[in-house]
Amino acid sequence: MSLDSLRIYQTAAKISDEISNLVSGWNDFHKTTLGGQIVRAADSIGNNISEGYGRVSTGERIQFFMYADGSVSEVRNCLARAVERGLIERTNADLLIDALRNLSIQIVEFSYAILQRDTEYKGPFRERIARRRAWRTNR
Repeated sequence: MSLDSLRIYQTAAKISDEISNLVSGWNDFHKTTLGGQIVRAADSIGNNISEGYGRVSTGERIQFFMYADGSVSEVRNCLARAVERGLIERTNADLLIDALRNLSIQIVEFSYAILQRDTEYKGPFRERIARRRAWRTNR
């Protein structure tokens, strides 16, 4: 399976492009402040998925997937700020936030699947992913 055919990578790219298109219409001040931050964070999701996918060891792979998931949280925070500052309509932000929430779940589930295949892995991510899965499914 190639990186380009990976659903979480495709979703991350789509969200990143949508956010970039939104920010491109902002004024220069907001583009260079919050806009730059949200675009970098959104790009970071796909970049970290890509880097994790290219790693060989299970621990390194999942570490980058968790970085990607952290960037999902950063984008969600930036969207909330953009709504409060009148830069994005709440309905548009809510659609993106839902897509990001689903992507986060997919990243955690993909990480879990990798752990299930690697029965030799003894690192800390087995427990961390189990906690993340429990937290995500109890919401």
